[in-house]
Amino acid sequence: MPTVTEKDIRLDFPTGWAVVKYDGDTQTGNASFYRQRIESKVQNVRGVDVVSYQPELKGRLLLIEIKDYRISSQTAEEKASELRQTMVQKALNTLSGLYAAARVQDAELRAVTAGIFRPGLPIEVVLFLERPPLPTAISTVKQKFRRQNPQSAAENLDLKLIGLLSSPLAELGMDFHLRSTSTMRSGDGWSGGASPPSPS
Repeated sequence: MPTVTEKDIRLDFPTGWAVVKYDGDTQTGNASFYRQRIESKVQNVRGVDVVSYQPELKGRLLLIEIKDYRISSQTAEEKASELRQTMVQKALNTLSGLYAAARVQDAELRAVTAGIFRPGLPIEVVLFLERPPLPTAISTVKQKFRRQNPQSAAENLDLKLIGLLSSPLAELGMDFHLRSTSTMRSGDGWSGGASPPSPS
């Protein structure tokens, strides 16, 4: 079962899926193609954290960006508009990098680019977004109100991000999914979970 860990987030994929840390640290992970052939030679290029390819049936390519705001000085709400630009740019830059890797038959990325030239290949852009947990202990009406407000704010942010990203990515032939430890779905075919955050 392929597994990658990035920013205290662990992603597990079924046996048979190909997985690469696309913009990882070349000392500990993948990313030599991206770091050496793209990032070092092209200004303002960006890549997603993880690329995965499901070879079954028609295949399925996942471009996964991980954002962990559990101990950040900024909140996901404050970064929502910036996340839109980041995600679209990273998706396009990564996709062009994968096409280039497939054309030169890069060994590191061969497994995740195996189906990239297939007509109609489903491409999914996933933002795996972790936020501080909601308060759990509720014993008074006041505490219930305090919990409902963060819950509503989280739901509103989810709707905002889905609205900001679904349309521009759909126009480029890609589907957008927002996931977190608590919102993974069985139909995703893979799973993700957060470890306790590392101190900064």
